[in-house]
Amino acid sequence: MANRRSLWVLLFIAIFWVSFTVFRNPVKLWTVFKLPVSFNRWNLIMKSSCPAVPLNPPVSPKETELRIREVLEKLDKQIPPRPFTHINNTTSATHSTATILNPRDTYCVGDQLDILVEARDHLRNRKGYGGDFLRARMSSPALKAGASGKVTDFNNGTYLVNFTLFWEGPVSLSILLMHPSEGVSALWRARKQGYDRIIFSGQFVSGASQVHTECALVLNSSAELCQYLDAQDQEAFYCVKPPNVPCAALTHMHSKNKEVSYLSQQERSLFERSNIGVEIMGKSNVISVSKCNTLVSVDLHRDWGKSQHQLAVDLDEKISIQWQKHGYPLIGSLVYSVKEIENIARIIDRTGGEKNTVLVISLGQHFRPFPIDVFIRRVLNVHRALQRLLLRSPDTLVVLKTENIRELNSDVERLSDFHGYTQYLALKDIFQDLNVGVIDAWDMTIAYGTNNVHPPEDVVRSQINIFLNYIC
Repeated sequence: MANRRSLWVLLFIAIFWVSFTVFRNPVKLWTVFKLPVSFNRWNLIMKSSCPAVPLNPPVSPKETELRIREVLEKLDKQIPPRPFTHINNTTSATHSTATILNPRDTYCVGDQLDILVEARDHLRNRKGYGGDFLRARMSSPALKAGASGKVTDFNNGTYLVNFTLFWEGPVSLSILLMHPSEGVSALWRARKQGYDRIIFSGQFVSGASQVHTECALVLNSSAELCQYLDAQDQEAFYCVKPPNVPCAALTHMHSKNKEVSYLSQQERSLFERSNIGVEIMGKSNVISVSKCNTLVSVDLHRDWGKSQHQLAVDLDEKISIQWQKHGYPLIGSLVYSVKEIENIARIIDRTGGEKNTVLVISLGQHFRPFPIDVFIRRVLNVHRALQRLLLRSPDTLVVLKTENIRELNSDVERLSDFHGYTQYLALKDIFQDLNVGVIDAWDMTIAYGTNNVHPPEDVVRSQINIFLNYIC
């Protein structure tokens, strides 16, 4: 790195795979900056300094509720209710068609490739409405190259999938039906019902005794409750109060899934593994791309280097990294200390910030099992804390990392990537007015086709390299 000033990197993330290593020569990190994937950029680009952010008075709970409702209404418009009478009337990947528009024997690097998808049900009837959850990807495994496609829903049963051809050689095309529109509608309805898909158990310690009680974001209990409230942002978490034990005696927490479903038996049949991520393209899914004799071409694939994936801490160069888990809800079967978690917004408010301070923030996976208003509220509060930070320190670098796609056989009602996609849309909506850097892990993991909440090392390395591109 050319910049030898002290650099503080603060990471607030919802996952636990980050490792820290001391390097004697930080310049070596650049040897792994090889990007075999393409990235859809948000309209969020970090500049050398941020524009002045108006100093707003404290936001009232009513204003927060109105903003949550506004974001929810935008999502509702994109996910309208769909009728579901029989599985035969739902979208079938087998009977749907994907047609390359204006096909050619050979394409050139930099060309646009459009594919028209016509959705049909299991009886081969044309669908008259949209809303199917599709995932488009092109790849060349021999080159370790991949890119996501852009899907446009015309809301009449047809979709346009657009690819930019970034590299030469044989390119495989894939369009997966992740969930039919009827399943999407069912998941969206079910997510709005209930906070009880996850059971939290809190451990209270008083002297030599330990007591465990039920905890949750919302507790329907007549028993006396302990309320753990962030007074500024009005975010609360509750535990049943143990007899003769103070609320402050809460020390540890763990969670497990509760056997509860808000889907009908018929709806659950849509989410059997054989119905998730089914290919629409068929066998004619490979095209040939040549470099051609063009003045301008785009080539984002490169060979991987051999360096190991590590996130650097260089003491000689005065680089320090602080890592912090976000506050409730933090789900996991392993017991964790509640003394180690805190509302991210409060940590941001304590951060002085300056040109050598970088904040990386990632929220997502741990919010999927809960109604999406929980996620929206947290993102709004983090957004406001960052507004305050960038007002007092406009040279501070803020980077958002979106969530990864995950396993297709995950508990769909709790953890489907559809839930992650709605959170991805909400995050983009809320942060559209701030100049922040973006590590678009959602797009990157689609491009790689990882389907793993903890992606392989080369994918993590690529995400870290994007981060290093912002700071070096």
